[in-house]
Amino acid sequence: MTEKEILSSTRRIHDLLSVKRLKEAMTDLRPMLVTAGVNAWIEGLEQIDTTYQVMLEYTVKGIQDPERQKVYRKIVADLYELNDRVSEFLLTKLSTQYVHVRKRIFRDDPGLESYILSFLSEPDRIAPSDPEYLRDLSRLFHMIWLTDEFHDREVELVETVKDSVTLTVPEKAMLVTALNFSILRYFDKRKFELLFEFFDSSEEEIRQRALIGLLLAFYRYDARLVYYPAIRGRFLVMDEYQNFKKLVQEVIMQMIRGRNTDQLSRRMQEEILPEMIKLSPQIRNKLDLDLLMGESLSDEENPEWQEIFDDAPGLKDKMQELSEMQMEGDDVFIGTFQMLKGFPFFRHLINWFFPFTPNHPEILALQESGDLAWMKGFLDSVDKSFYLCNSDKYSICFGIRSMPTDMQKFLSDGLHAEAEQMKEMLDGDEILDPLQQSRRVIRQYIQDLYRFYRFYPDKQGFDDLFSWKLDFYRKSFYRELFQGDIDALYSIAGFYLQKKNYRDAAEAYGILEQSGDMSAEVLQKLGYAWQKTGNYQKALDYYLKADLLLSENLWNLKKIGLCYRYLKQPELALPYYRQAELQDPDDLKTEISIGHCLLDLQDYEGALKSYYKVEYLLPANNKVWRPIAWCSFVLGRFDQARKYYDKLIEREPTHHDLISLGHLEWCEGKRNEAIECYRKGLAAGKIDFDEFLTIFDQDRDQLIKQGLDPEEIPILLDRLRYLC
Repeated sequence: MTEKEILSSTRRIHDLLSVKRLKEAMTDLRPMLVTAGVNAWIEGLEQIDTTYQVMLEYTVKGIQDPERQKVYRKIVADLYELNDRVSEFLLTKLSTQYVHVRKRIFRDDPGLESYILSFLSEPDRIAPSDPEYLRDLSRLFHMIWLTDEFHDREVELVETVKDSVTLTVPEKAMLVTALNFSILRYFDKRKFELLFEFFDSSEEEIRQRALIGLLLAFYRYDARLVYYPAIRGRFLVMDEYQNFKKLVQEVIMQMIRGRNTDQLSRRMQEEILPEMIKLSPQIRNKLDLDLLMGESLSDEENPEWQEIFDDAPGLKDKMQELSEMQMEGDDVFIGTFQMLKGFPFFRHLINWFFPFTPNHPEILALQESGDLAWMKGFLDSVDKSFYLCNSDKYSICFGIRSMPTDMQKFLSDGLHAEAEQMKEMLDGDEILDPLQQSRRVIRQYIQDLYRFYRFYPDKQGFDDLFSWKLDFYRKSFYRELFQGDIDALYSIAGFYLQKKNYRDAAEAYGILEQSGDMSAEVLQKLGYAWQKTGNYQKALDYYLKADLLLSENLWNLKKIGLCYRYLKQPELALPYYRQAELQDPDDLKTEISIGHCLLDLQDYEGALKSYYKVEYLLPANNKVWRPIAWCSFVLGRFDQARKYYDKLIEREPTHHDLISLGHLEWCEGKRNEAIECYRKGLAAGKIDFDEFLTIFDQDRDQLIKQGLDPEEIPILLDRLRYLC
């Protein structure tokens, strides 16, 4: 079998098992077992098949068996495991995927067995001063990560790691990541058991990494875990831990934030950073940069800031929003540190998951290469930084070596000021929020993971978990844990809406609706989410439901009108806009919408009244000139139409403006001028002749109504073709 065939068969068998089509799954599994040539596995399948057939026969005969469901669960679980086993066996032999290449190297390591035995008997030999320290930790990481099924030897090794008094917290936390990677790569119930044990640690770095691994594993294997009631049961009783649900919700929200990082990074690159770069000379001239990261972190704002922000309207609001996003946990630094992941340090897999410590061998070497006292102070500030994840802390340490001395001091002072300020803030917050430290660890670790999946040189060899949908709220384990507690789902749905992930928001609010929440707020938010995805019919359905509860809600009335307009039903939209107009007569957006409805209904006199009102009350809005010009034209008021088209042409005319002016010229008998306008419209809009004809045909009836000879149309169009 080829690699592609193995993967296809594995997925098909998995899918068959997920819908309980066991006979077909076993039929597809046999050829893979024959290819593997492991007799014990073939015999194991035959035994499963025999047991299943006996169970089916007893069931058909109506024989009562209290153990039937237990037996059935074991059969399905055994088939899942056999499918995993044979698939991984075959792929390890021939796959060119990164993980299987590493497995072959790992499997052929002649010193591995003796190393493991040595580690178990002499764990204190691993120390940062040992020249083989990182190599040994890396071998241990790979052993945990690349082992498919944990037997007594591996369990004993991991438990030794967990209970070791010589291994540091950063080392243990890094090895928990290896276990997380291992369980996501290959299902094994003993890995779940070990993660549960790590979650009992008193150290937050270890405990929260274990929780994140468990949640991701439960997400990935949700349907399969039905057949492992002991594992599901152990997870659900963890609700007895203080604040457990809050921690679960924090992990889920931070994972969802991670999925939003690319969008945030693009916004930083396209909106905020260009403005900052443009203003950087002014900032340097107007502000004392040495104080910007020091005294300026106090409550008092520099009065000169406003002058700078006046030069860039909207930038202050963006910076305020950016600060709020940072406080909430959004990954605002991803773009800044992307270019600092090319140091040799990041070629080593384990370094991506090492909690920052000044005792890392490469950081110890860094201290020896410069001013020791200054470097220790700098490292202490980096270590205490609240907002930087571990990966970025290491990046700063290696990046600072290439900076000028004044920039090194500026960065060091800024980090120190931030650390001091955050210490004061967190000391107070700890009383109000005892989970503050847990939240920090969760956020930093998930940001570390995100950087790994985006920037690790061999990232293509890993299944990027941030490409998953991460719709935890659809998983059965989540629904069981939060049964009767819908506040968590409200938070998720609200976050999706806030971050403009409208389809996800619609799904989340839809689950709230299904759970019985038919409040006007949920119905309106469902309508809004579907509207933003472009599904106006669904949006309208929800807005109409909300209207039954809030019949005169201004926002809702306008949304109903909008959806009817998008659905090409202006006659139904108009009454809702009229109701909205009665409530807020000065809302010009409603007035414009009324004009559009009347225009669609070909009530050009009525439309003009609305557009004139908008022009009178908001003369700066030159966009209203366009519909005024068109309505005037179709009403035969050519002088009025020309006045407005001339005003549009003086500014930045669209190709539609030039084509409409061409219509006017033609109707006034100025054929050459009309052809010239059409030609300019084609050039301005960068449209081809077919696109022009589509626009022209939409207006043909109006042209004829204004007296244009239909026989003349093809002649002038051909003339235009020659000129184009």
